[in-house]
Amino acid sequence: MITLRQALDIHEALIEQFGGSRGVRDQNALTAALERPFSGFGEIEFYPNPQEKAA
Repeated sequence: MITLRQALDIHEALIEQFGGSRGVRDQNALTAALERPFSGFGEIEFYPNPQEKAA
C-alpha cells in the first residue's frame, strides 16, 4: 500500500522532474483514492488480489 506521505513525495519528485503545480487540492480525496483498493464489505474484499488492486 502506498501511504499518503509516499504519494506526496512521489508528487513532489515528479514536479521537480517534469514541472507542474505544487500542493494538493483535496487531501481527503487523495486519501480515499489510496484506500479504495482495500475496501470491502464484511469479510469480502472487493479487490482480493494485487492485480485487481492495481487496476
